[in-house]
Parts: sequence; C-alpha cells; structure tokens
Amino acid sequence: MSVSAVELASLAAGPDAVRRLGARRGFLGETPANRELARILRDRPETFGSVHSLVLGADEVHVPDLAASRGFAPSLQVFGLECIDGFQRLRILSDALAGLGAEHLEKATVRLEIHCGRYRDVARSLHDAGHRLVNATTAQDGLIRCPNVRWLMAGDWEKEGFFDPRRGVSAGPHRRCFSMPEVTRGLACLSLAPGPEALHLATTDEGIERLWGAVGSELYLGVFRDRMSPLGVVRAVEAYDSARAALRNLPGRLKKGAGHLIDYAPDLICWKACRRLLPLEDLHVEAGSRHDWGGMIEDQLPAVTARTAEDLVRRYEAVHRARGDGPHYKGEAELLDVWREVLG
Repeated sequence: MSVSAVELASLAAGPDAVRRLGARRGFLGETPANRELARILRDRPETFGSVHSLVLGADEVHVPDLAASRGFAPSLQVFGLECIDGFQRLRILSDALAGLGAEHLEKATVRLEIHCGRYRDVARSLHDAGHRLVNATTAQDGLIRCPNVRWLMAGDWEKEGFFDPRRGVSAGPHRRCFSMPEVTRGLACLSLAPGPEALHLATTDEGIERLWGAVGSELYLGVFRDRMSPLGVVRAVEAYDSARAALRNLPGRLKKGAGHLIDYAPDLICWKACRRLLPLEDLHVEAGSRHDWGGMIEDQLPAVTARTAEDLVRRYEAVHRARGDGPHYKGEAELLDVWREVLG
C-alpha cells in the first residue's frame, strides 16, 4: 500500500527505536545514500517513495470494515511491529518531521509492505541476505542513460557488432573488441576539449569512474560528444593505441631523467601528438571523409608521437628544474598541474 510519510515518521523516534523495532542495523548517519534520501525528501518530497518499499513485519494486522469507512481511507491497526527493511528511511522521516514539520511530510508517500505469519519469516530471511541478491550499480551502468551513448548503441557496427556501455565494443568484419575504458581513453585523447583534463582523469580506474559518473558535465561531453559514429570510435581507439605503442618502442636511453615523463605521463604525450597530426573535428565523419585516417594513424602518428615525446621531455626538464622537487619524477609527472605547465 501507499502511506503518507507523516503517518510513519514517528516510528523511528527515540534512542531505543532500533531495539523496539527489531531493525537489522541501526541508523548509519551521514552516508552518501542517507544524505541523498534526506535531500530528496527536503527538495522533492513527492518523489521520496518512488524507489524501494518500506518492509515491516507484524504479529497482527486488523483491517477495518471498508464499507464503514464512508469513502475515507481506512486506518490499519498493527500490533507487534518489526522493521524488516527500511530503518534508514524511517529515521530520515523522523528527523524530517522534527526539522521540516508535518505539513512538509504530507507531500511524501511511502510504499509499504507488512508481512505476517510465516511470510514474515520469509521476508526477514530474504531481506537479511538482500545484499547478496542485488547487483551493485556502478557509474558505468549509468552511461546507458546518456543520449549520446544511446546514439552509438543504435549505430551500424557491422557483421553483428555492437556497442554496449557495460560490455564494450565489437566492431567490423574481424569482430575487434574494445573495452569501455579503452573506448573512453581513446575518445578522451581525441576530444575537442582545449585541455587534457578528461584524459588525465581517465588514466586511473578511479578517475574513469568519476568521468562516467559526470554524465552531462562539460568534461564528460567533451569525450562523449553529440552524434558520435562507430567509425569515429574505432579511429579514436586505434590512434590512442598507436601513440601508446610508439612510446613503448622508444629506446630506454630516452626514458632517463626528465625522460621519465614517457613512462609516468604517456597519455600527455599521446594527447599532444594526436593534436599535432589528426583532424579531430572530423573524427566522427564516416562517408566522404577528406582524410586518410588509416594512413595517418598507422604510418605517420608513431613518428609524430616520438618527436612530441622529445619536445615535451625538454619542456618537462625545465618545469622540473623550476619546481625544485629533487630527483623524484613519478609523483610529479602524474600531476595535472605539471601537465599544464609542460604544455605551456
């Protein structure tokens, strides 16, 4: 049933509410989920009960004569109440009642389940193990809500190929497969954004999760731009891979001293090299492209990347010396501020 939030708000009042309701765990305080629930209740109370139900157990539930209610919503009499699932929500409602008042809570409804008898034991058992029955949601899952990503999913990937933000890409007659991190880093490397911030963020697993979680932001839209094409995605991944391979093939003598930039900040070099050679604005042009993308990526980009590495290593040597941080390069070369200084 749907119940007015104000009718439930007092259930979790008082310091003994956890014991009194037999809840599975006490109030967790200012967790990200609880803060978000409290924010929704404060800003959009009418949507508070749209996701998940409050699950209670009871010794007895007395249902009044509906005919005698004369058109008014009947009140249930519940005895021996137990909170099987949803104590965090109950506590948030209790706090909101004190802070926002009953009139505000009347705008919110909560979906309520009450289980009795043997069904109560079954419900308790399932909810106690609920964390094992739910697939955790990640930022990557949220990509499917992005219209630019959905545009790619509907594209022609040839020969039963596909684009799936969870599984990645299978494209072309040879069924070449790219993971979603590979796709993201390739698109970030060839983005139209004026700076390398997106690619710098995507260099780590934690950073790429943050980028995926920022759907709609300026940084995100610099990577997953409007009307991307399957061919453009393949080009981006191939260009990024080609530049990275060129850096790996450089002789070890170039990777000493300031040359550690090649090992510790390879994506900075790749980003700059791609801008020196490739027509980024035409990345997603498929039919009638004026450029030989295959030739540029396979034949020209490795040499451009090597020359770019030499240029940026010289610049980094000056930056490193000016910063006066001693002989340690690793932590320094990975900093976004250092990338910006090297780019000038």
